[in-house]
Amino acid sequence: MADIVAAFGVSHAAFMVRAWDQASPAQRAAVGDGYKAMATRLRAARPDVVLVVASDHFRSFFLDHMPAFCLGVGTRSVGWGDGGLPRYELAVHDGLARGLLEGLIARGHDLAFARNLPLDHAFMTPVHLLFPQADLPIVPLFQNCVAPPLPSVGRCLQLGAALRSVLADLEPGLRVALIGTGGLSHEVPLHDWRTLPDDETGQAWLAFMSAGRAGADPETGKRIAAEVDRWGREGLGRIDEEFDRELLAWMQAGTYTRLADLDAATIARRGGNGGQEIRNWATVMGAVPDTHGEVLFYEAVPQWLTGVAGVAFG
Repeated sequence: MADIVAAFGVSHAAFMVRAWDQASPAQRAAVGDGYKAMATRLRAARPDVVLVVASDHFRSFFLDHMPAFCLGVGTRSVGWGDGGLPRYELAVHDGLARGLLEGLIARGHDLAFARNLPLDHAFMTPVHLLFPQADLPIVPLFQNCVAPPLPSVGRCLQLGAALRSVLADLEPGLRVALIGTGGLSHEVPLHDWRTLPDDETGQAWLAFMSAGRAGADPETGKRIAAEVDRWGREGLGRIDEEFDRELLAWMQAGTYTRLADLDAATIARRGGNGGQEIRNWATVMGAVPDTHGEVLFYEAVPQWLTGVAGVAFG
């Protein structure tokens, strides 16, 4: 059987890298030290491959093809270089990816797949902060957290349990680390496509979500970029520290199944639209059910628009 040797949940705030210096020195130190501690644990676990569970922000998936779940197969994945990140190129462990794809489908989880899937900051921020040498092969697992209707948190927990089951049947001795990325509470300028107004602004957003900034006309691209930058400058995201600490307490207690009680509306009300990324953590928690979470750091950082956290499971 393949062994799960480490499991983490960690934030990937888009402004964290490109606006690092805007946070207070104390918060930078807490988050930086937390990431360093996580990186040390990851290396100590000696994984052969890292399975990263993350979302996408209309870089690789759009309204013309938005799966609930998609597994990256092939030989490599290249980053988009968004969020102030380098354009990392990572090897993909194709053997594990194919084994997971077939095993999960056999267990009733009908994942899409994409060969040589390009990845945005949701995947690449943990790479940048945990193994910037990009020397560990990955398997990317995309989960839709931005374009409703979204898969339920309970379904993500079930996917994690199935993932654990598949790994038990795969290559003996393969050492696998799991990282779920995103959250915690934050609000980002990505609108619900179902309720966009029928005006110039609404149509601009619909064009962006349908084809991405590169596929929209130049003026639309400029308008979207300006709104995103304004959110960053003015700190328009919202952080609910009480909600974040409630989630972290559940993780510390090992009561991961409580997450299944969170529906999309509750998460949006308390954790913002970016809080929907708790699904990525849930998939990891579903794969390590008999553990407790150790909170390595938590900081509510308005300059990054996000309640930023890191948890080690096990």
